[in-house]
Amino acid sequence: MTLLLSYSLEDAISETKFGKFNYFIIVLSGLILACGMIETNSINLVIPIASCELEMTNFHKGLLGSVGYIGIILASQLWGFLADTRGRKKIIVPALLFSFIFTILSTFMKNFWLLLVSRFLNGFCICGPQTIIYAFLGEFHAEKNRARVLIVASVMYGIFCLINPINGILFLNQNTWNIHIPLIDLNYNAWRIFLLMCSVPCVISALLMIFFVPESPKFTYAQGDEEKTLIILQRIHKFNTGRDDYKVTSLIRDKEFEDASNQKPKSFLEFLWSQTAPLFKSPHLKNTLTACYLQFGICVACNGFWVFFPELTNKVSLWLKEDPSHTTATICSIYSSFNKTISENLPSTCVTKLEIQTLANTSILTFLYSFSWLLISIIINRTGKLIIIVFVSFLTGLASILLMFLEYPQASLYIYLIIILGGLNMSIVNASTVELYPTTLRAMAVSISMMFGRVGSVVGSNFVGLLIKNFCTYTFILPAVLMITGGILAFTIPNINKKHKN
Repeated sequence: MTLLLSYSLEDAISETKFGKFNYFIIVLSGLILACGMIETNSINLVIPIASCELEMTNFHKGLLGSVGYIGIILASQLWGFLADTRGRKKIIVPALLFSFIFTILSTFMKNFWLLLVSRFLNGFCICGPQTIIYAFLGEFHAEKNRARVLIVASVMYGIFCLINPINGILFLNQNTWNIHIPLIDLNYNAWRIFLLMCSVPCVISALLMIFFVPESPKFTYAQGDEEKTLIILQRIHKFNTGRDDYKVTSLIRDKEFEDASNQKPKSFLEFLWSQTAPLFKSPHLKNTLTACYLQFGICVACNGFWVFFPELTNKVSLWLKEDPSHTTATICSIYSSFNKTISENLPSTCVTKLEIQTLANTSILTFLYSFSWLLISIIINRTGKLIIIVFVSFLTGLASILLMFLEYPQASLYIYLIIILGGLNMSIVNASTVELYPTTLRAMAVSISMMFGRVGSVVGSNFVGLLIKNFCTYTFILPAVLMITGGILAFTIPNINKKHKN
């Protein structure tokens, strides 16, 4: 009897077993995801402290908090195209390194507009790794493990995001740190050092990718390179088992990979069109629009409202310390009380450091994300994705409505955290998106859906920035509507309730 050595790629990936390589790439993917969050959101912790030095108004704060997402929006399609046509690893590594470079440059900027440009370029670069990594990680795992792996990577992402508040405690509140650079007449102070330290994970991630991680086997196979794909799979199997007995010697080209190598367009624009247009045609149109709407609503809630969370927390802490008789008030009335003591455009008092409660609440948020993703990773195969998306969506929407009326400041801050926790759905929607599209369109599909998510981040942060001063209460209507309707729309996603045996 002849031993069958030819497998489909899905079965060949299963034959590499699940071991040390899988754990390593899950942790690394979590770190790369954290790089995106740390780089994009570190500026939000800087804004309250740098406001005076850079002469920022509320409009400037909203713009600076969202400009990284604007860079991500403009770059999403480009990075998705490059990842689907040039390779996942070939794009992730240089994008991480360029993100690091632009962060270094941003720490030397002396005025608001130059800082704005440098943060835009940073967002443009960090977009690549942050969106591609979902497809990249998923392609090293068989279908039965894929959703869980993506969620576990999100757990690691949450843990690594603790780098932000830790850096805040170690560097951001150090008022005595002030290095004068005579050549450019710049005081290299604590918030600049904080931004610099927040970029270090990008370099670490890039080096680990270069030396320890191969290209995606699904990408190489989609390019028609069966030999290279088998070498990658053999390498993973040996890393996992310590043995050289990987039994797969050839691959069966199933429907997903049929004639992929003969369908390459001739020009750059044709390439770009071929990667994008199918997503907005049958049979993918409905799924693409659904994923885009869900990501838009999620990012309005989690990223748009996160921009003002450090400042809002800081003001609540100061308000409570100011007068022991302060016990009841909505967070909107507290925010308005501070506006009465500042001029219309610029603050008359300068914040030189963040209240410790602000950094503590940031840490609490990170722990909540990590714990929630860990819980989701345990139950997702049993429950399917639908029930989780619906639960998180409705919980976030109801929290938004409650904040319009709740008059207990500390409780309001924790309810505000629930709105930001709407971001838990982002990984689950990405896991669903990865499963809905063929390899040749997968990175582009994730990139475009997340591009709409970043539009939500920009809309959310600027929406809050424009309304929070005079119409604070009404800012919470938008996330309530988007998240609740998104939860209802999730019922239309194919196989969203599919369960896998553990």
